[in-house]
Amino acid sequence: MTSEKTTRLPFPFVIDELTSIRPTIRHAFGFTYVYLDDRLLCGLRNSSKQPRSNGIWLFTTVEHSESLLQEFPQLSRRYLWRSGKNAWIILPSRLGEFEEYALKACELILNGDRRIGRLSRGRADKRPRLTKHEENFGNWFRRVGKVDPFKETG
Repeated sequence: MTSEKTTRLPFPFVIDELTSIRPTIRHAFGFTYVYLDDRLLCGLRNSSKQPRSNGIWLFTTVEHSESLLQEFPQLSRRYLWRSGKNAWIILPSRLGEFEEYALKACELILNGDRRIGRLSRGRADKRPRLTKHEENFGNWFRRVGKVDPFKETG
């Protein structure tokens, strides 16, 4: 008997539509996240445990949230969430227009609409990531009191 956990892809037609831009797909916290480079574009969710939050969560900023919401004319303002500079537009899967709106969101992404997506939280500073070896090497240098070889001087 095998105990492999299989992750079912919610709304696979969305990923199929976005295949040409070669997005990165990650699974966490009950969502399937879609990235393009360092930009988090959307989260897909289809859970039987909490069906009210199922659908496509478009990641955006407060600056772009109002104009992006207008792309989905039948969508109530209650599906626009804000927190600080971040905003989400939720396309609930229970809406009659869900598939139409999902394809519209894909079209906007494919056309390079910069209102969709934001830098993922850990990458907002745009510093290059260190490999685990470089990180450990730098930590060793700091522990023994030597100069950090990876620290920028200037």
